[in-house]
Amino acid sequence: MFDFDKHTNGPLFSVYARPVAYSPASKLVKPVEQLQAIFDREHEVVLEELANSELTGSGHSTTVPVLTVRLADFAVKPAQGDLVTVPGEGTFSVWDDKPDGEGCADLILRKA
Repeated sequence: MFDFDKHTNGPLFSVYARPVAYSPASKLVKPVEQLQAIFDREHEVVLEELANSELTGSGHSTTVPVLTVRLADFAVKPAQGDLVTVPGEGTFSVWDDKPDGEGCADLILRKA
């Protein structure tokens, strides 16, 4: 079986990722002090209304900051309310997470 995380995500992150500080909201979880992640300050997302309105209306999309992470870097799955500091960009809270099924997740962020 092809190890997508090892053969695709690993090389991708070695080129595009940068260090970020990640702190879980739960005090029961040991903080992940530094990890490599891909930050996109203006990632376009399709809002759920768009997916549900294909036949009834135009719906809409928006841009939000998104942090793409490798789930293998976490002892516990990232969760809403976790904090992440991206050098040069600021501190954000995790608003939602969207796993991709291949070992990564897009964390949709809000300015903290």
